[in-house]
This record gives sequence, C-alpha cells and structure tokens, in this order.
Amino acid sequence: MEAIYHKNLQALKSINPELYKRLESVEANSRFEVFAGSDPLEVNLIDVIDHLPLYEKPVEDLNRQLQSFAPLYKYPFLCLFGLGNGFLIQTLLKNPAHQHLVVFEPEVEILFIALHLNDFSEAITSLRLVLIHPEDLDGHLAMSLTRLPGFSVYLKLYDLHMPINFYHRYQSQIEQVNQRLIHAIIQTVKSHGNDLEDSLIGVDHFLANLPDLLTATPFSQLRQKGKNSPLAITVATGPSLTKQLPLLKEIASHVTIISVDASLPILEKWGIVPDIVTSLERVPLTAEFFKKSSEAFQKQVGCFALSAVQHRDVITAVKGTRSIILRPFGYMVAFELEKFGYAGIGMSAANLAYELAFLLGFKRVVLLGQDLAYSADERATHASDHLFSERDPSVVKRMEKEERIYLPAWGGEGQVRTNDTWVLFRNFFIQNIAETRHQMETIDATEGGCHIDGAIDMPFREVIDRYVDRGFIKKPLKLKPLSPKEQSRFLDHTQARLEAMRENGLETLKTLIPLQEAVAALCLDLEKLSKEEQAKQADFGAIRERVAEIDRFKKRLEDPDFKKFFWESLRGLVINQELDIARIVVTPVQNRAEEDRLNLEYLFAHRLWLFSVRGAIEAQLALLESHKK
Repeated sequence: MEAIYHKNLQALKSINPELYKRLESVEANSRFEVFAGSDPLEVNLIDVIDHLPLYEKPVEDLNRQLQSFAPLYKYPFLCLFGLGNGFLIQTLLKNPAHQHLVVFEPEVEILFIALHLNDFSEAITSLRLVLIHPEDLDGHLAMSLTRLPGFSVYLKLYDLHMPINFYHRYQSQIEQVNQRLIHAIIQTVKSHGNDLEDSLIGVDHFLANLPDLLTATPFSQLRQKGKNSPLAITVATGPSLTKQLPLLKEIASHVTIISVDASLPILEKWGIVPDIVTSLERVPLTAEFFKKSSEAFQKQVGCFALSAVQHRDVITAVKGTRSIILRPFGYMVAFELEKFGYAGIGMSAANLAYELAFLLGFKRVVLLGQDLAYSADERATHASDHLFSERDPSVVKRMEKEERIYLPAWGGEGQVRTNDTWVLFRNFFIQNIAETRHQMETIDATEGGCHIDGAIDMPFREVIDRYVDRGFIKKPLKLKPLSPKEQSRFLDHTQARLEAMRENGLETLKTLIPLQEAVAALCLDLEKLSKEEQAKQADFGAIRERVAEIDRFKKRLEDPDFKKFFWESLRGLVINQELDIARIVVTPVQNRAEEDRLNLEYLFAHRLWLFSVRGAIEAQLALLESHKK
C-alpha cells in the first residue's frame, strides 16, 4: 500500500502541488478508521469522532452508485463531491468515454486512505482524474477546469454528483464548489460569443492593419527593451486615479509607467509622460483618446502598444512610435508571424497593460486607478478629466437598469457596487495574477474600488516608500521598425498565407455545400410528416448515412490549417449550438428504434449548424478576397 501511495503522491506533486502539500502533512489516519471485510470491495471508513460510517454496506452501495451512473456512460466528464474509498472512481475510470473525472474531497485524511487503496497515478498524470480539495478551488482553477478538452462543448451537461450520502454534512462546501463552477461555466460560454458579424469585425480589422503591423516596431523588440526600470506601474481610469496623480508625477522618472489609452489625455494635463500606452478596444471612438492628446506629447511616449484588431481610425490617430500587437487568435497565428509575438488575452486595455508588465519581465507591478467599480457614493464612473466625463453617460444610463452587483472593497472593509462588464475584467485580472504569482508580485495601490483576489492592497505612499528607488533615473525607450528589406519579405509571406487560407476554405466548401443542401432537403421532407409518420415512413438508412457524413465533415474541421484561420469566427456560432447537440450525443440508446430517433434529432440539430458553418466560411472568404493585394 505504501508503494501505491508513493506513486500517487509523486503524480500529484507536479499536477496539484497544493494538494500534495496537504497530503505531505498527514502521517497516519487518526479521525477515520478503515474496516475491511472478506470481499476485496468491502472496505468502509468510520468517522471515530462522530461515529459515522461512510457506507452502510460498501459492496451494495458501490453497485447502487454504479447503477445511478449507468445513464451517464457516454459523458466525457463527471464532477463528483466525495472520494470515499475510491472504488467507485476506479471503476468509472475503466470507461474510456469518461475523459475527465473531477473529484472534490474535503477530508485530507480520506484522500490519504483512498490513495493507499487505489493506484490512480496514471489517471492523475493524464488528468483523467482531477483531485481537488474544495478550499483550493478558486476562480482561476474553476476556469481551468472548463478548458479541459472533455469539457468544451459539454458544459451544459455539468452537474455536481454526490453518490455517497455521508457527504451531505458538507453542504456549505458543496454549495461553494457548485457556485464557483457554475460561474466559471457561464463566463466560459460568454467568452465564446455567438455573433458572427462581431467576430468578423476583428478579422476585417486585422487584415486591414497587416501593412501597418509590418512597418511598425515589432512587439518582440518592445518585449526586449520595454523594461527601463525595476518597477512597473499600470495606470487605469477608475474614479480613484485622480487622488494618486500628484504622487505619480513625483516618481514618474523612477518607474516604468504603462498607461491605458483612456488615461493619456489625463496624464498630459498633469505632465506625466507614460513609457507605454496600451489600447485594445475595436470601436472607432477609442481614437478620440489619441485625438485629444497633442502630437508633441505623443512623440514623447516610448511606445503605443496597439491591438491588431483595432479600427483603422485608432491606428492612424496615433502619432508616436507604434507596436501593433497580434492577439493569440487562430486567424492571426495562421499567418506565422512569430517574430512579432502575441499578447492581449484579456478584454480591456488594463488587462493588456498588466500582461505587458509580466511579458517585459517585471518582478513587481503596481495597479493604479483599477477601481473596477463605481465610486463610494456610486456617482462617479471614471477619474476626473476623463474624456467622457467622470459620469460616463453610457455607463450611467446602463447603471439605472442593471442588476446591482456588490464586491468586497479595496482594503477589505465593506463592499462597492460594480457591473457585469467590470466583473468580467476583474476575473481576467484574478486569472492572470494566479498564473503569474510565482514570477511577479501584484500590488493594488488604487485605494478605492473593489478588491482583486491575489493582489496585495497597499496605499500608494507606502508602495513608494518601500519600492521606489529615487536614485534611479530611467532612460527613454528607443525602438525602431524593421528594415525595408525585412518588411518586403514579410509582406510577401503574408500574401502567400492569405492565398493558402483562401484555397483551404474553398476546398472545405466543396464538401460542405452539397452536404448542407442535402441535409436541408431531407429535413424539409421529414417536416412534412407527423412524428408518428416519421417513425414509420422515414428512410432511416438514408438518415444514418447523412449522420455519418456530418461526423466525417466535422472531423474535417479539425484540420490544423483550417482551424487556425476559420475557427475564430465559427467558434461562437458552432460552440453555442454544440452545447445543445451535446445532450443528443450523450443520450444512451438501448435498441435500434431509440438509435433511429436519436439520429433524427441529430440530423435536425445539424441543419442550422451546417448552414451557420457555411455562412461563416463564405463570409470569411469574402474578407480574404477584399484584402487581397
């Protein structure tokens, strides 16, 4: 048993260090005693403090549990609360359809015992089995679970199963786990979007900005030279920024200032020159932040880090040194421009500023103006001198109608009001801080707004006294574009990639169009029949053939070259439909009649799916054609 436990512990060490540390502190079971019967499966655990057994009859309970999971045998993932003796999990793992089993166990000692009884090492290493202590489930980990391959389009199937009655006593932890997972699932589904036109806007902007990308300073150069001091300060435009500006001006020459675009006109009024300005929004209105700042001031800025999906008005409004940053979207990766680098996984210019601080190699970053909430009196939405005023009319109008959302306040006392958009931005900060915490310390010196999990709340004056070296004077950034020869080479490369993508899309349509039209015609004929008539008169042989064709075509979409360029615009449409189709896929069937009924559902579900995919590919091909030189 010790050998088995050691194997399991070593597997956990690299996969889940937090749980590994918890288990390391357990020397022997003291609260739970193990009782074994003559049957190898007859292993029970008794809570010697409360005198409660985990099972009434271990073998009978296991059979009952397996029967309850039988209808779920096609599910790619299952979430369970309670590991028990581990025999249920060991049996479920024998089903290859279960790609991931996520098990929450609140008692470390029960984990200790189960890992002595079962060799889970291979399942742990391959992530087929994910063991989590409920206290370790934060927002970042919950989001990570939704990104596991077996979850993706099956998120609507989520349920938190509790097969062992003993665990009802942990109701508060069960509710907390359930709420965090549901919240992560909602955020993941929302992040996919479902608007083809919206997705294509980003593609269109990127293709239009490609020539400027090649003539601007490569992002890789900014990453190499952008760190010109030991400390980075990101400047957002929350209501609390105003009171921090005198202190920021005092130390501006000693720190690296990474400002969001909306803060640029405010900083100019204060005579504070940022080293880097980030911009991410795609709307043309974003250009106003640059139009309202003087060209002379912009020339002093070290570099403008602009997203490649921004509107042309934004790109042309910038008069200083530009670096147009590729985002890690498939259609950008498809152009194979790794020399330029990728960034911008968040949803705001402030998220990008934080990401840049990490990518530039800073060990400590300070957040200013990152309220992500209304002011304490719930009147101000932004700092004073903001381009659209302290009470942004669009935000105020929405504020009157939106649901009241409150979060813990900066510093830990009380709560502040926020909105769903700022919550989304905050979630990205929480996720990024969790991912970077071992390389970069995050201090929130906003002194207002909401608390951001993972950040250290500290007054700005204290930050300055502790971490700003006034004897250090930073040097201005000096960046330059590629040589004309390199620009020409990359231009030829991008044109070749455009043509390759166009050919890939056209080849895909050759298969898709006849299939989509055949499925549409078949569904139209079937709709003329009643449900009873369909069961009697439908040609289920032909339906099975169409279903097989659909599945073959869906595998075609997994082609790496196709997926890179076309998936981003397809993703929202396809995944939102796949979330519903998933219920059909996992429905168990007992006979041919049930299989025929399920194939009929599957066929009708893919009528819109095929139409949507065709429309998205044709629309993207039209964009490629319009940007062809």
